[in-house]
Amino acid sequence: MSRPALRIVGVACVMATLAVACTGGSDSAPSSTVPTPATTITPQRSGDDQLTIGLLLPSSDPIMGQGLIEASNIAVERINAAGGVLGRPVRIVEQDEGLSDGGAAGVAALLASDLQIDAVVGPTSSLTALNELDTLVSAGVMSCSPTATALALDDFPDDELFFRTAPSDSLQAQAIADLAQRTGVQNIAIAHVDDVYGRPFAGAVSDALSEGTRTVTTYPFVRGDGTLEDIAQAVVESGARVVVVLAGSDDGTAFLEALTKTNFGSLIDVIVNDQFRNPAEAQRIEALDPSLRDRVRGVAPQAQSTDKDRPFDPPGLFAANAFDCVNLIALAVDLVGTDDPSVFATQIPALTTRGRVCRSFDECKRLLDESLNINYNGPDGITELLVVGRPARARFDVFAFDETGRGVFEQSIVASGS
Repeated sequence: MSRPALRIVGVACVMATLAVACTGGSDSAPSSTVPTPATTITPQRSGDDQLTIGLLLPSSDPIMGQGLIEASNIAVERINAAGGVLGRPVRIVEQDEGLSDGGAAGVAALLASDLQIDAVVGPTSSLTALNELDTLVSAGVMSCSPTATALALDDFPDDELFFRTAPSDSLQAQAIADLAQRTGVQNIAIAHVDDVYGRPFAGAVSDALSEGTRTVTTYPFVRGDGTLEDIAQAVVESGARVVVVLAGSDDGTAFLEALTKTNFGSLIDVIVNDQFRNPAEAQRIEALDPSLRDRVRGVAPQAQSTDKDRPFDPPGLFAANAFDCVNLIALAVDLVGTDDPSVFATQIPALTTRGRVCRSFDECKRLLDESLNINYNGPDGITELLVVGRPARARFDVFAFDETGRGVFEQSIVASGS
């Protein structure tokens, strides 16, 4: 039977923690500016009818890297067991993402491979993505990051060749705003690190909160300029009942330390972003005034299942995201009948919406073979990409801190954006 009509649509830092997405915040950014991508022209290239996927993942990282690599390989094994793509087995070429050179060596090695790389799973780091995406796009290679979440990637000129299965910080901003709105509080403060990470993040949260009659006031801070305690005091004196703190784990914890020196004023809730859930800061969180620590809740992209009865398959931090990248690439190639990235990449978002739900390559391929549209939902059951290549919905963990400063899961929430 004929294929469904082609749907032409417009189309990461290694974590030190269970659910800290790779935003490239102020603690890890090597400079105060985000690299500006050069204008690129994607070269014409044709497929060779052999889907080859490069893995640009941190193989030396035992916490997350190995899990991402294993998940990618499991996906390929299952695809090949189902007959492969274009009648041939899918091939994998692995390169360590590394961090010391911003991923440049790994990208160069993939592009210089004897095998023609059609797509890359990775990078994990937002900074690597911002630095190296232009090179991949210029080479006409598509890429899918399972963990890069930086807001700066939302508008990257990627020629429809870059996708993310991890939610952008713009979606995390919506989740944070949703949590703040549930308090019913009308006077909200946002304290944020004053850099290229914190400013747009704070702007996104503020925009999401500014509907209705809420009063939202922002307080930018720079650690080390001697004003941290003054800004914390200003937040308390503002009369805000909820404060949202947006920063990397080191700078953000420093703000909480400054806040603990105040009387907390009328604050009933302190809402923090994903990077606070960093074990490296547990001792500092433990040392906070318990009455403040008990008011802190955080929001982080769900990295792995919290349901013991229904664990993600395969298991591991963001493993389902890498698994999804591989499956979506393979399904898109199978759909259009070519491994030319300029052709198959544009089909990826449409595979995740408005069709028959399926969760595996084999199941989805059978539906495509029957000329049916599909809604690929992957292991976590919530895979939906916007035409611009980032998730439209995502599940987030809400966490608190126990008396040892360790982040403890409380509940899941789903945020939607556009």
